[in-house]
Amino acid sequence: MQKILNHKLFVPAMIVVAVLAGLAGFYHIPAEFLAGAGLLPLAAGTVGLDDVKRILEDQGEVIDKWTKKHDARLGTVERELGEIIKKAGRPPVGATLDEDGNLLTSDETGKIATLIDAKSGTPIPVLEHKQALASIEQRSESLPSMGRLLRGIVSGGRAHDADELAEERKALGISSDPSGGYTVQGALASEWIDALRANMVLSRAGARTVPMDSKSLTLAKVTGDPTVTWHAENADLAAADPTFGAVTLNAKTVLCLVKLSLELSQDSANIEQILASVLTSALSHEIDQAGLVGKTTDAAISPAGIMNAAGRNKVTSIGAPTSWDYLVDGMYELMLDNVPAERIGAFVAHPAVWKKMRKLKTGISSDNTPLTMPAEIAVLPKYWTTAAPLTGGTTAAGIVADWRDLLFGVRKEITVQVLTQSYLGSNLQLGILAYARCDFASVRDESFCTLEGITV
Repeated sequence: MQKILNHKLFVPAMIVVAVLAGLAGFYHIPAEFLAGAGLLPLAAGTVGLDDVKRILEDQGEVIDKWTKKHDARLGTVERELGEIIKKAGRPPVGATLDEDGNLLTSDETGKIATLIDAKSGTPIPVLEHKQALASIEQRSESLPSMGRLLRGIVSGGRAHDADELAEERKALGISSDPSGGYTVQGALASEWIDALRANMVLSRAGARTVPMDSKSLTLAKVTGDPTVTWHAENADLAAADPTFGAVTLNAKTVLCLVKLSLELSQDSANIEQILASVLTSALSHEIDQAGLVGKTTDAAISPAGIMNAAGRNKVTSIGAPTSWDYLVDGMYELMLDNVPAERIGAFVAHPAVWKKMRKLKTGISSDNTPLTMPAEIAVLPKYWTTAAPLTGGTTAAGIVADWRDLLFGVRKEITVQVLTQSYLGSNLQLGILAYARCDFASVRDESFCTLEGITV
């Protein structure tokens, strides 16, 4: 009822009803009600057509004034509320630091952090694992999947929907180069890179991704903690070594070759999913291995790996573990180099280490209860991957770190090439060659501790 009485058309409606009632000889509307509604002339019973016209005009003006005043107040409230919302969501100066000077994660800010390219001055996004590279690209809703694109490239004119697949590649600006390769760029390449990152242990551990628009990218590197001293009046300033240096991401080529029969490429109902999954899994494993240990062969053309970082912390000659003490020692080494315990992101090691540790018992005679981990070790994420070091099947190594100080630089393009001449003539097989260009860089070696010589 209250809503009806407050409606802006209520008064004019009552006027019309009252007039019609008066003309029809209907006298059952109480005079008090009409007077209370501002219709005193109707209540008095002295109503003419001129009076009705004047009343309608007066009421219309009142309603217009009330509406304008009400709308103005609503507009003011909306503007003030908008300012409050903006201020509440506005990041502090620098956009990535909290009140203690700590770098905020994506979960804390909801924003993608950026670095500034010293040469060009342009901002460079730095993505956490949960942030998608594709989210910063303009994406069409009709964008095909990477698997579908691969099927089109592999099948060529043999596919039943070859014309449609060719049109999709044309719309995306993907055309074959003289060598028969297809370079995928833009949003679709970003989606494939995101798929690689989703499979990469280093990304899950906390390594951040830096998209590269050129072959190399130079960033600042912390080479040592600054020297802090107390200063006496007029005394000489103590000399200190520089605490910053330069580290360069140089895009290096990683490739994967997959072979399959011509018949399978034409007849398999799930060829799209298989191609995308196999290539993504193989590439991500190789990239993880390079980021962890580098390559002993062709070392100059692959990332060096954290195991080779000159300034890293080390716990060596661990032997056959009977407890989690070696991991406690590794975390302690990081804390000595001012890595807060809460920043130590994960322990990465070979599954052989998991097997060894999982079988440890309490050590009490005749007690087969599994060894309990210290609380800090229990909550530490652990990632087991065959990309981690294992020598001779008996000696492993692991890494515990603040993985945010490891940057994964990647060019925003993927190249796919179908090799037919080498295989079709002999056994009716196709070769699919996919390659990406990427690199790793540590911005602070002391944020990493290698745990070496674990006998498994």
